[in-house]
Amino acid sequence: MRNGSMATYVIMALPLLLLVGFLVYPVLGVLIMGLVVGPGSSFQEVMSSQVTHATLWFTFLQAAASTILAVILGLPGAFLLARLEFKGKQAVRAAVILPFILPPIVVVVGFLRMFGSYGFVDSVAMALTGATESVVNFAAGVPGIVLAHAFYNIPLVILLVSAALERLDPDIEDTAELLGASSIQKLRRIVLPHVMPSLLSAAILTFLFCFMSFPIVLALGQGRYMTLEVLIYYAFSSFDFGMTSSIAVIQILILMTLAIAYAAAMRSDKRDAGQTSFMKTISPAELSGPQLLGGILYALLIGVIVVGPMIAVIDSAVFDPVTGQYTLKGFLHLLEVEGGLLPLANSLFYATLATLFSVAMGIPLAYSLRSRSGLLSNSTSVMILLPLGISSITIAYGLLRLIAVPTGWAANPWPLIIIAQTLIGVPFTARAIENSLRSIDPSLLEQADSLGASRLHKLFFVELPLLAPGILVGAAFAFAMAIGEMSATLFLKREQNVTLAVAIYENLGVRKFVEAGAASLLLLVVCFIAFLVIQRASESAFKGAI
Repeated sequence: MRNGSMATYVIMALPLLLLVGFLVYPVLGVLIMGLVVGPGSSFQEVMSSQVTHATLWFTFLQAAASTILAVILGLPGAFLLARLEFKGKQAVRAAVILPFILPPIVVVVGFLRMFGSYGFVDSVAMALTGATESVVNFAAGVPGIVLAHAFYNIPLVILLVSAALERLDPDIEDTAELLGASSIQKLRRIVLPHVMPSLLSAAILTFLFCFMSFPIVLALGQGRYMTLEVLIYYAFSSFDFGMTSSIAVIQILILMTLAIAYAAAMRSDKRDAGQTSFMKTISPAELSGPQLLGGILYALLIGVIVVGPMIAVIDSAVFDPVTGQYTLKGFLHLLEVEGGLLPLANSLFYATLATLFSVAMGIPLAYSLRSRSGLLSNSTSVMILLPLGISSITIAYGLLRLIAVPTGWAANPWPLIIIAQTLIGVPFTARAIENSLRSIDPSLLEQADSLGASRLHKLFFVELPLLAPGILVGAAFAFAMAIGEMSATLFLKREQNVTLAVAIYENLGVRKFVEAGAASLLLLVVCFIAFLVIQRASESAFKGAI
């Protein structure tokens, strides 16, 4: 038994060792190497640079503006989703997550066609004003960056805050009404204090994601606006490793601070949750005229900002804004070896292997999270959060300098691309499988023990079949993240390693918009299929709660 327990701990510890070897060691090593050895700018030079100051300020400001916009636009949706009871509510709740799994570069293509020059919104403005030239361009510079970030994070605010609202005890509301409280007083003194921890968690997560943004800022910033993530990429491209490491250190310190704040907000949310309750709901017919009109206008606004870019991707696949004509040359380009077949094959190959490795690591990590050993459980919880708290660019930087160069993989770093994509997917697989593991009835395992089943028999014939839906959810998330990953791949790739996401970015850079649109549509379809898998599997694993 002692040998069996030792083997179990070795299996559970193996993914942690892999995370140390391919995440902690490369990142820490490359930061120290860049700061001490260089070559390039010293830490003091970087800290005193006007470029660093301007980039740091812009990174904070755009993240703050994006967070504020996402919260303002997400809160009404959260209230509507929690308060209203209508047919198809579960389908709407499930669909809210779709924008969150779309590749950022696909969002860029959709925003260019929806909000860019001669896009859908601009065409309406031109028709209303009678202008023959472009009137508005909301897809460039700061407006484009902030809107695109809001697109991603509005669903996050809606899901987190609506989940908190649904736990609001209806008896408290009824008591407040009996005491003569107005709707404004109930909102200010009951509802907002109840959802504040979840709202704070959503705001911190949104700020974190926007702070780490790379593809959206790189594509829509037009070279005039940079976040710390983009500056790291440019510094490495110019072989200023001292500056690369210095900026990465600054970024990691800020991200760790935000992660600690998020953990504190989550602990507060759990303390305030109390006994599970269900918020009092109403039907749309019970809304007053102004409330119904406000709800309709809000739905239209969200439709333009969130649904519009996804529909625009379809149009961008066949409309060439350069010639102003509809064409199929984008799809024909996908059939060319260099144009689409090789990037598609690379994307599928890398994403499939990354998904398999993510699941293989996620299963023992999920068991480690449920371990009775506090040290193992806490260590695992910290380790699986690191890929979310360390930017993809910094991870790729470490892999390239400390693993690719010594191993000779720098000439064709495809294994490193798979490793980077695996690291990105591990948090999703581990948490999805851990949620499924938590839902297993302990009595089933006790019955297996009473029948004399060995540990391996229980694992393969009882636990893994019950974990299958959670594994499928995690795998679908990991695959969607991997196939659309651009940041680390752009940093690591050579000409033969181009993926669809990188090809889209490169096509945009040379104004091959319809080619980029066709590739974006293909990625959109793949992610939509992954979304359907997630939804179907989650219905089985978590009763529809994604």
